[in-house]
Amino acid sequence: MFGRRKSFSEAVQSRRRTGRRLGVLFLVFVSYELISSLFLASYWMQSQAMAPTVQSGERLIATPLAFGPRTIFGRLPGLGRPEHGDIVVVEPNYVRREGFWGMLADAFVRFATFQLVSIARSGADGMLSAPTLQRVVGVPGDTIRMDDFVFKVKAAGSEQFLTEFELSTSRYDISRDKVPDLWRSDLPGSGQMAELTLGPDQYFLAGDSRSSSSDSRLWGPVGIDRFRAKVILRYWPPHRFGIP
Repeated sequence: MFGRRKSFSEAVQSRRRTGRRLGVLFLVFVSYELISSLFLASYWMQSQAMAPTVQSGERLIATPLAFGPRTIFGRLPGLGRPEHGDIVVVEPNYVRREGFWGMLADAFVRFATFQLVSIARSGADGMLSAPTLQRVVGVPGDTIRMDDFVFKVKAAGSEQFLTEFELSTSRYDISRDKVPDLWRSDLPGSGQMAELTLGPDQYFLAGDSRSSSSDSRLWGPVGIDRFRAKVILRYWPPHRFGIP
């Protein structure tokens, strides 16, 4: 048995309804991208690099306004500069920048999958393209070193070193594993780092899990152009809701 064929007017109305639905979906997508690019963006932590402060699987809200949103027309002015202790979303130095069409395609895939899938996670060379969550431990002009996984910082113009916790704008703790016996201080993961003075536009970043984080100890300081957003809220899981 065959169904009744649609009349011409019915077919036109059906196409119009489909067009309206697609138009609404497009407007929702554009609105979401404007909000997440300029004001508030959601991020899903998928590693233990920031433990114990942020655990794997937790979801966070960050604002690009803090340091200046990036748009296709360039970077807009931000509300301030990164400070000691800030938790930030940042692109390491090795991350490749996607072109406009690549960014657009990735944005649509992330929108359609509720941030669960990204086509920019890795490239043919295996290097991750996604941003990472880090803590700011050094700002331009600082001289920093690390002893037993704790950073000591001498701010520009100061005569003495203070711990990262004394300079931080927020309270936090770190995690670290025991270093194997006879492990030399010049080897990675030793918990030691020689003094380093940061340049005019250099920020030193580190994860709170000092034994498992890939951070500025491996890929060096970053410039302000590498910052995407400042974390302001943890919203999942509910029992951990609050400022991380």
